[in-house]
Amino acid sequence: MHPRLQALRGDPRVHKVVSTVNTPLAKWRGARAFERAKRPINLEIGGTGKRPGWLTTNVNPRARYWMDATAPWPFEDAACQHIFADNMIEHVPLEAGRHVFREAFRTLQPGGVLRLVTPDIRKHVDLYLQGQAAVKSDLADVYRSIGIPVEHPLDLLRITIGFFGHNDGYIFDFETIKAELEAVGFTKVTYCGMGESDHPALRGLDSRMNEGSGQMSVEATKP
Repeated sequence: MHPRLQALRGDPRVHKVVSTVNTPLAKWRGARAFERAKRPINLEIGGTGKRPGWLTTNVNPRARYWMDATAPWPFEDAACQHIFADNMIEHVPLEAGRHVFREAFRTLQPGGVLRLVTPDIRKHVDLYLQGQAAVKSDLADVYRSIGIPVEHPLDLLRITIGFFGHNDGYIFDFETIKAELEAVGFTKVTYCGMGESDHPALRGLDSRMNEGSGQMSVEATKP
């Protein structure tokens, strides 16, 4: 992309204009797509591009199908077979995240699976406790590659909590997200390898494979 266009893309004024123009259209397109989608649906929340076989939603300025996952979902009970959210849940506070979990449970059919990918605070803490070795870790190199300095072990904690808008949301470890999902009614809450799943439709979806040392993939089944 031309440097000037890249700069404009990051300009909040451009985002506001694009959002003002696109959001009403994305809501209209979404309403039609949600109603017409063949059941059961494979639903992606917070996706950024087309994915074959999936209905992809977002609330960003360029979303094709707009859906606020922290509000009531526009789907009937048991409308979905799989639900996938990659690095979305950590951007909302805990109560809003609980609403997402409840709506996912409601809209999944029995046997349906929710897959969540989100930063793992325990992995970041473990790296921090390694001391200076954390500064030379693969995850530190990933952060540097996107322009975030990592000079001290503490930066591994500072980044996952204070960057990317995570300070407005809630960062999980596996034990916490498992407890929250089970409280809603999910069973078989499992910690998966990045990109790995016992369910073919959920394999290879994760977008941040190179951040495996800082991310976790969790799947939960509706009984």
